[in-house]
Amino acid sequence: MKRYYFDLYNSDGLVPDDDGQPFQSREQARAEAIRILHDVARDEMPDRDLVKITVKVRSETGAQVFEASLILTTGWSA
Repeated sequence: MKRYYFDLYNSDGLVPDDDGQPFQSREQARAEAIRILHDVARDEMPDRDLVKITVKVRSETGAQVFEASLILTTGWSA
């Protein structure tokens, strides 16, 4: 199994992943990155009208291998 690290960029800045998680496939690591986006958006959205979140996935060697971003906006129409 390979270890992947999920660095989070949100309104608080960078939250680095120092521990990582083992996954059997790249697809599982991708699914985890998307799950992280969903969880962070759910936590941050009630307090803000604009949420920008990015998860950058690193391999065991430190190379970035995947990136997923999410931008959510809310606003009243007149």
